[in-house]
Amino acid sequence: MKNSKNIVFMALISLVFNVSVTAATSRPTLKINNDRYDHQIQINGQTNVYYRFESSQDFLNWSPVRSYFYHTNNANAHQYWNEGTDGNMEYIRAAMYPTNWVTMNNSIPDNCPEHDNLNIVFRTNAAHIYITSTHPTDYVVNNNVCNENWTGCPNFAPILDVYQGPFLKQNVYDVGTIYVIITRLEEFWRPLGMTFKKDGITIQTNITFIEFGGNIPGTTKFPIYGVIYTDGYLRWIPFPPVNFESICFGNSVLIGPAEIENRPHADISIADFRTATKTLNITYRDGGTAILDPNTISRTSATAKITVGYSTAKSTCTLRSMYVADGNSDCDQVVWTDNSNVIRTNSVMPFYSTSGKSWLFKRHERSLQRESAPNTRITFD
Repeated sequence: MKNSKNIVFMALISLVFNVSVTAATSRPTLKINNDRYDHQIQINGQTNVYYRFESSQDFLNWSPVRSYFYHTNNANAHQYWNEGTDGNMEYIRAAMYPTNWVTMNNSIPDNCPEHDNLNIVFRTNAAHIYITSTHPTDYVVNNNVCNENWTGCPNFAPILDVYQGPFLKQNVYDVGTIYVIITRLEEFWRPLGMTFKKDGITIQTNITFIEFGGNIPGTTKFPIYGVIYTDGYLRWIPFPPVNFESICFGNSVLIGPAEIENRPHADISIADFRTATKTLNITYRDGGTAILDPNTISRTSATAKITVGYSTAKSTCTLRSMYVADGNSDCDQVVWTDNSNVIRTNSVMPFYSTSGKSWLFKRHERSLQRESAPNTRITFD
């Protein structure tokens, strides 16, 4: 527990998910590092595994504190957490993930509908990732309003954006059936943008995001269906149904070799659009490549095929989304098929699995905002 600036007592508890361990080798211990002025908590336990601190004021309701982190023999490798000095009495425990995880639910509760607090990480040695978006099926979509909703959000947020350069928006490819637009924002949260190339020739530097759009066959409509950002986040939607001109974006999938963090990223250094194949060749700033193929876009679904050319030792991709509560989210359920072909359904916040073949992240209840945002299925081969 902690009392203002001094911790009086600390509960030394370990939590191990779905894995057999022995207390002698796997149960971590926690201690206060009194050598530091800010009362940091140090973890000692099995190394080369992921831990996360969790806190409670009643021993019944536990909440995660920040992200999972990789615990190594290196004394400076994320072994500490600042316990804070807010005056509350608090118990702390360490949650450990099994070493053979394939999915990690790194989500943290949040009352702000504009924060991506859903953070479900995948780690598998895949050659391809398929991201398929489909319209909601658990309720009838009544509108396509995509307004922001800051109810429940802090009155102010820390300024994290850095200067990218003068604003720029440029149509760099348009053949009627598909178009590509690049945009540079003056400020973005990552320090460097990506260089955009077309067929190997540099067009612009410090680009923040790239939009993909196209013509709905048999119509004069040219809606957007995809966006990829310089931090590796991909947003993909189908063409709108016949009764709407457009639909909202919702879930994002982070593509690339991202670290396990509260706000993970896989910074792109070069994005090269190849006009012959209509694909985007991606080079990551920390190494590795990927190829984004728009694959299939229709009024019912949109599939992006990713060819993986980067290390998947840390992660293969990460589902990012917003969840405050059922009825106030971009995703509230996970329907997944395990390795025995058994279909399972879980609420998204407590979702946990170690293996599977396909994961559908969907909205079961109509949301207060962005109700037209699609469901997202992730599969690998």
